[in-house]
Amino acid sequence: MLADRLVAHRGYPKNFPENTLLGISKAIEAGAHFIETDIQFSADHQPVLYHDTLMDRISGLDNAVHLLNLSELTQTPASEPERLGSQFNHETITPLTALVHLLSAHPQVTAFIELKRSGIHIEGIEQAYNIVTDAITNGLKPVTNQCVLISFSDEFIHHAWIQGYPRLGLVLKEWDDLEESFIAEIQPEFIFCDTEKVPDGMTLDHIESTVVIYEVEDPDQTIAWFDRGADMVETFDIGGMIQNLSHRAL
Repeated sequence: MLADRLVAHRGYPKNFPENTLLGISKAIEAGAHFIETDIQFSADHQPVLYHDTLMDRISGLDNAVHLLNLSELTQTPASEPERLGSQFNHETITPLTALVHLLSAHPQVTAFIELKRSGIHIEGIEQAYNIVTDAITNGLKPVTNQCVLISFSDEFIHHAWIQGYPRLGLVLKEWDDLEESFIAEIQPEFIFCDTEKVPDGMTLDHIESTVVIYEVEDPDQTIAWFDRGADMVETFDIGGMIQNLSHRAL
């Protein structure tokens, strides 16, 4: 099924602000079965959906996420003013708990929860893990099986594996990282890789984990990556990609 091979990268940023409840909801409405979002931490150690440490690009502020409390962040725009103007000024920073609530209402949707290395550095590996997993499991309906923890941080994923978290993914920093014994040890369910990291002509069929390639916008490129062995492709334009590929032979 097409929707099971596409990942909505940061929600639906082609048309809506990234990493917002609005954008993720619109991605699900467009047919997404998989979404990806990024996690940073507030000054009072709460997880929020946010990609950058500094807030100028996403919120138009000269500040940093980890310097504001959750109550302040949830009143702060996440509107991407330089890219999208003022049309989404009402859209504020989303706590992870709100995404958990959304997922509980959409059991067909899986979320890739990316722990940013900057946030892990600030909180520490153990605390970052505990904060995020508490948010995932302490809702009215735990959504652990719908949430895959992913990160560039090998150390964080290894810690999550030791703790027994059931669904993990590693984001490759370099292609040669695939040779690390660490990957064979934990056998992550997913491997994420930037299109630019894959050597020319390399196929992906030999990788045991489910391979997610990012960032792909062109439908022809998506088909080409599937032909090279990619299991899934991550896109900023989930609605457009689903609409275009639904008319193509895959």
